[in-house]
Amino acid sequence: MSDTEKTEITAAARQRAVTVARFLAAAGLAVARGSTTVHTNEQLDAAIDELVALRTAISRVGNNVNQIAFVYNAGGQPLPGELDRALTTVNRVLTRVDDAADILVKKRL
Repeated sequence: MSDTEKTEITAAARQRAVTVARFLAAAGLAVARGSTTVHTNEQLDAAIDELVALRTAISRVGNNVNQIAFVYNAGGQPLPGELDRALTTVNRVLTRVDDAADILVKKRL
């Protein structure tokens, strides 16, 4: 795609407060369904985008916990505060998961 086309798509996504990927998916579905109107549900789209970000965050936390477990299993001790930081991060991510789930539940009502 040309730079101009990319700019147009990015602007359209920004105008709808969704990611470019979400906008392209909605546009593709609209065409596939025979529509010329791109319908978005900003609340649902935001929740889905948040879940994607949470998947990345959970993966990173899991990696940190695995590294701590490796140290323990090798008979060592993690760095001071390392386990507390990992647990704090787990709790923060779980709160975000709960918030995203609440948005999805409210969407169903």
